[in-house]
Amino acid sequence: MKLLPNKKYNVILKYVVVAIIIALLLVLMMFRWETVKSVTSYILEIFEPVIWGAVCAFIMNPIMTSTEKFLQRFIFRKKPRPKLCRAIGVVVATLVFIAVIAMIILSVIPEIISAFPGIYEGIRYELLPGIGRWADKVLADNPSVQEIVNEQLSDFGSTLQKLLSNVVPQLQNFLTSLFDFANSVKNFVFGIIIAIYFLLSKESLQVQAKKLIVANFKEDTYRNIFKVTSNTNDKLLSFIYGKVIDSVIIGILCGIGMTILRMPYVMIISIIVGITNIIPIFGPFIGAVPGTVLVLIAEPKKAIWFIVFIIVLQQLDGNIIGPKILGSKIGLSPFWMLFSIIIFGSMFGIVGMIVGVPLFAVAYDLLTSYVDARLKEKNMPTDDEYYSMDSTKIGKVLTETESESPPIELEDSKND
Repeated sequence: MKLLPNKKYNVILKYVVVAIIIALLLVLMMFRWETVKSVTSYILEIFEPVIWGAVCAFIMNPIMTSTEKFLQRFIFRKKPRPKLCRAIGVVVATLVFIAVIAMIILSVIPEIISAFPGIYEGIRYELLPGIGRWADKVLADNPSVQEIVNEQLSDFGSTLQKLLSNVVPQLQNFLTSLFDFANSVKNFVFGIIIAIYFLLSKESLQVQAKKLIVANFKEDTYRNIFKVTSNTNDKLLSFIYGKVIDSVIIGILCGIGMTILRMPYVMIISIIVGITNIIPIFGPFIGAVPGTVLVLIAEPKKAIWFIVFIIVLQQLDGNIIGPKILGSKIGLSPFWMLFSIIIFGSMFGIVGMIVGVPLFAVAYDLLTSYVDARLKEKNMPTDDEYYSMDSTKIGKVLTETESESPPIELEDSKND
């Protein structure tokens, strides 16, 4: 249905409406961010099982595809059976995915349970007495500090009463967090089931999505959408799988190094360092914090050596292992990687820190392509070296080149 009789005015009206909607959304995000965040969280909570299903299917898809290719090449080469290959591929991908999760859980949980007595003894017999001796020395050497501490201790009764009054709210918060965790586990289990259906009907879902896009957009637009989605998929796959391989290597090296240095809690700390290493730039340092605390509790003298070891390991990963595995697949400078991690991390937490880099890389590629296209329309160069010169000289090179070119003679003048 046309809003205006003139097609040109209809197009202008559509652009105006879209611009107004985008402006309103930006204003809403700037001045009512908490409201936007709460609404987004509510929507994500509703669709959490579907989101988990999409994430699990995204991770399981390469395993399923590799299994299908193997079966079609070696088992069903003469008589192809695509449906049977798909079913076997989905089963294999599901079993591998569940086995990896079970292996991580079975590696971490027993180690944590067995480590509790050691952590308790370390806190009771080493950490607390050491802190007590240090505090006694500080108070003995500083009478003014001791006077302040005595004044604070005189109000200990009221302070303790305030702490006890906060126990019930804290307990309620703990129970709420426990319920949320149980709900997340339930959604994750449902997500695995949804992922199986995603994989079984992958081609039909892709066809439906393509038909919907083609039906509602012009040819140039839907071709750009297909290009962006393909680019996003490649970026996410190459980055996430590369980081997973990199993190596994770092976790193994961390375990070997800690074993050689005879440090405590090798298994727990190695798994923590390996998992947090998936987060670019900040991952090793995030994993180093609980590791340092555990080493400090068990053997305080080795805490400094552990920090030095983590720094060396991070440098090894950042300068040798990471570049060898990931290469230039992301195509972002360290500044933009840091920028994307901070922005996406502040908006979406740990998940945002993991997927922020590849998503920002896709947006960066789109913006670069748009800028290059606009520069070509203006007959301007697109290489970075040209724009590294003085700003006052930009735009003069082509003019000088054009001025040096010989004048074009008219046909009439030639005939004369």
